[in-house]
Amino acid sequence: MNLRKQPSCHCFVITLEHSEDRREAISSRLDELKIPFEFHPGVDGRKIDLLQHPGYSRWKRRMFFGRDLSQGEFGCILAHKSIYERIAAENIEVALILEDDAILGDELPGVVNALLQLQNWDIVRFLGRKKNYRASRIIAPLPGTQNHLARPHGMPGGAYGYVINNHGAKRLLSMMERNWLPIDTLHGVSWLTKLNSVSVVPSPVLPNDDVPSCIDEQDSNLRWDKSVSLSGWRRLVYPLTRGARKTYCNVWVKYVWLTTLLPDRKLSRQLANR
Repeated sequence: MNLRKQPSCHCFVITLEHSEDRREAISSRLDELKIPFEFHPGVDGRKIDLLQHPGYSRWKRRMFFGRDLSQGEFGCILAHKSIYERIAAENIEVALILEDDAILGDELPGVVNALLQLQNWDIVRFLGRKKNYRASRIIAPLPGTQNHLARPHGMPGGAYGYVINNHGAKRLLSMMERNWLPIDTLHGVSWLTKLNSVSVVPSPVLPNDDVPSCIDEQDSNLRWDKSVSLSGWRRLVYPLTRGARKTYCNVWVKYVWLTTLLPDRKLSRQLANR
């Protein structure tokens, strides 16, 4: 397979101002892995007036989820969005984006290098839970690594680590004027983003379950509260709007799974013949 010139990769680590221990830990780890990086300021959702923010679509969020985003979720959205703005403004070819509590495996540099050589994706999500592995279609081994390129099934959560190209960042940015989906959910709705979204199995970046995420730290796990906070006619129609959304997502998830089957098989053959 003919490969284009390998692009450069810029690493951003999202961190909040007060997270000194996390910055020290991930800085030390990235130095060990010889990955140059820069810290990118996170957004503390506690300092945001969510309901008055021009970048929040309250009616859409409530109509389909029955409650607002948590302030931590919205702060996370704004932090990732600001990186996409930099990628677009500075014409960065590829970026490795990490949250400061991510656990980085020894294989990360090799995996990123292999992905840069392929260049047949828009976003590569590092989804490090076994349930994600079980729900993924293995495409092919990543050359020079013990990892595999895969196609995630469904809308798995997690934005603690991923690689995105310039096109992918610009496309997501164009969809983030009015936000109502958490950033990891936006990554998962590939039928809307029109991005080629893949993953790596096993993942070279894992979630750190031993410490609260920066989102949960901000709002005491509020994002996991599934209670409905609607009243009046909105509460009456919510079962219909929620059910319609679930059906809509299930249909599109299956559509993406089926329509990517042949391209994934073609890529598998191409990599096998290298």
